[in-house]
Amino acid sequence: MRRALAALLALAASGCDDLERMIDQPRYTSYEACPACPEGTIMMMPPPGAVPRTPAVAPEAATGRTAGGYLSELPVAIDERLLARGRNRFDIFCAACHGRLGNGVSQVAENMTMREPPNLLLPPYTSYPAGRVFAVITEGFGLMRSYAAELPPGDRWAVVAYLQALQLSQRARLDELPPEVRAEAQPWLK
Repeated sequence: MRRALAALLALAASGCDDLERMIDQPRYTSYEACPACPEGTIMMMPPPGAVPRTPAVAPEAATGRTAGGYLSELPVAIDERLLARGRNRFDIFCAACHGRLGNGVSQVAENMTMREPPNLLLPPYTSYPAGRVFAVITEGFGLMRSYAAELPPGDRWAVVAYLQALQLSQRARLDELPPEVRAEAQPWLK
């Protein structure tokens, strides 16, 4: 009995050493030098023929810029699915500061005394080309940080499309609407 207990204690004690070794493993962080890596850094280029996780996009679609300035039009097809994705991403990442309507009214905005988030429904923001809005989301602007890490290019373009639809919907005049939409909207405006 004592031998079994002694063996069990010895086994448990040796297991603790293994656990400590697992906790205190040597590791590297992004961009850290690594003498064992061929390129000398832990962050290496993918091997030839690797398949990317996200679809490749043209350089203009990845930056929102052309040689002459910003892209004026969205480089993606606008459909209901894209706008739904844009609304989802806008509500998650943008609405906290810019408000659900994009008008700069939110609880977070009330506490931003240094510089309030702008009302995206007013000029000059309504006249910004699509590429400029995309570049602001990608790079940040003023006190706004970059959202490139959280939003891949396709999601950034979806947010731009949704913002353009939001701007259009908030300033549309009743007489500009198609007759069937005007008839549906009329009772709500009384």
